[in-house]
Amino acid sequence: MSRGNLRAIKRRIASTESTMQITRAMQMVAAARLNKIQRQWKGIKDYSNYAERILKKVPFVEESFYTQNSEGSLIFVITPDMGLAGSFPSDLVKEALRVKSKLEDFKGYFALGAKGYSGLKSETVLEKEINLFDIPKVDNAEYLLDIIFQIMENKGISKVKVVYGELKNALIQLPKTYDLLPITKDKFEIDARYEYEPEEEKVFEDAAYQYLLSKMYLFLFETKLSELHARQNAMKNATDNAHDLIEELNLEYNKQRQASITQELIEIVNGANMQ
Repeated sequence: MSRGNLRAIKRRIASTESTMQITRAMQMVAAARLNKIQRQWKGIKDYSNYAERILKKVPFVEESFYTQNSEGSLIFVITPDMGLAGSFPSDLVKEALRVKSKLEDFKGYFALGAKGYSGLKSETVLEKEINLFDIPKVDNAEYLLDIIFQIMENKGISKVKVVYGELKNALIQLPKTYDLLPITKDKFEIDARYEYEPEEEKVFEDAAYQYLLSKMYLFLFETKLSELHARQNAMKNATDNAHDLIEELNLEYNKQRQASITQELIEIVNGANMQ
């Protein structure tokens, strides 16, 4: 057995160990970031729930920017800027394409995140935002909502669907679609016991905007949590696979080294017998 094979196996072991150090470090970074931001998750969900409950208690206004229901659909796709998160980014892109295939009045995409834009750049992308934030904040949600409103006005769009990453649990993150606009009457319960000041239209507009803002913030944050969980899981799997591969390579190295030593001993013995 040649020593060249042994050196090649040694190089593969060293390369795999180096890769394992990187994947383990990325797993630890994702876990640390999750621990840091997960404490905010309950408050964000509560904020969204309260905003929806408020909207359900105000008079519904038929003639509103938020309730118009004409032709034209926009798909807002929330994806990561970074990869190394398993199939999570590509699953979001696939969901966006699936939603588009079912729409007869599709006008275009608004892609948030480098992975979304990369996967959809051959499609009709009306707007894109890349590297907008690390951890989303309310200001980011407000900024994106304003862009959506501008697209709606410029392109004659009244329907907005959001594709985001739903966090089922630490091991399962799935793409999901939510009908953000228009706000429809059948979703809300009007409580006639109350009178509102100033006018009902103003109350509805303010409540509707807070509802949309809270939902946008929720989707951004949930997708970020899903991304970090997906990356943590992907890096853990990569680390485990690298560890298994190193064990296999060490076993192969020891086998070949033993075979090489045995071969050398045989050659020495044969040489001694020939003398």
